[in-house]
Order: sequence, then structure tokens, then C-alpha cells
Amino acid sequence: MSDTLYNCSSSESTKKLTWTQKVGSTDSVGVSVTAGGNIMGIIDLSVTTNYGHSWTKETSESDEQNVTAKPGEAAWISRAQLMREVSGTWQTHYDSPKWDHYYWYTPDTITSPAENGTGGKNSAIVVKSRPMTDAEKQSCADSRSKVFAK
Repeated sequence: MSDTLYNCSSSESTKKLTWTQKVGSTDSVGVSVTAGGNIMGIIDLSVTTNYGHSWTKETSESDEQNVTAKPGEAAWISRAQLMREVSGTWQTHYDSPKWDHYYWYTPDTITSPAENGTGGKNSAIVVKSRPMTDAEKQSCADSRSKVFAK
């Protein structure tokens, strides 16, 4: 979620890191209606009209904080998004029977992002760290040799 602080030194290193997270969802509904007929039995007429609408909800959060990495560590900011589950039953209607039924019901649970404060809970911001990989340590050594070569 943020840049990573790589500590190539022999003492603790602190840097201000900024994070941003954008969360959104889109719901849409569409309807198509066709009306037909003919004029005096000579001209066939068919008109189709479409209507659609989408609802989009998007939130963006950002902040910054100081992150400290020990020698030989990589550190970054992570965010655990608050989620919610909504359970219900989908109801499907058919104009003609499908497998001898006009209506079908399907239970389902949908998991989606939730706004901070939902159920009295908030998303969590966590500073994480791990030992640097051999390749990252080698990158530090390569950077040092370039600085001293100039």
C-alpha cells in the first residue's frame, strides 16, 4: 500500500511513508423493451428501447506516518480493509417457464468493502517489516559501490 523502506545501513532508519487506498463498487440494472406490430398488414414495425442505470460508490483514504526499519530490514505500511457480508436470496423471474418454474430462488452471501464505522469497527493500518532478501542486500551493495566510484 505504501512505498517500501529498505534499510541498507548498520543503524535503525526512519522515513515518512504515504499510503493511499481507493475502494469502490458499482451496481447496475438494465431493461430492454420491444414493442411490435404492423401497419395495415403491410409494414412490420418493431421498436426496442433500452434503459440502464449504474450506481457507483467510491471512497479514497490516504495518510502518512513514520516507519522505522532495523538494519537489513524492509518496512512498509499495510491496510486491512474493513469488509462486510450481506446474505439474502436472489429471485429470478422468467417470462416462460424454465424447468417448469417461472420463479427461481438462490441463497447467496456477498462480501464487499465497508465504510469505517460500520458495526463500530474501522479498517486497520499496520506497519510491517521483514528481513531483506539477498537480492535486496546486493542492490544496497551495488548502490554503495556506484556512490564511491564517482
